[in-house]
Amino acid sequence: MRPIVDHDQKGNEIKDIFENALHRDLSEEEDHLITNWVQGFNREERATIINMMKELINQHKRHD
Repeated sequence: MRPIVDHDQKGNEIKDIFENALHRDLSEEEDHLITNWVQGFNREERATIINMMKELINQHKRHD
């Protein structure tokens, strides 16, 4: 059985990654864009995107 996911909450981890990497809060437009972007992701796709973003951020930190 697939768990119920609150569509308003499922993009929070992705939004948090963006905010942490950008060192600022997202604008309303950016928040809306990400919310719409992640709504179509299933659990595996979200996990893949989150892992890729974390990997990019970690690689960027190593090069700084």
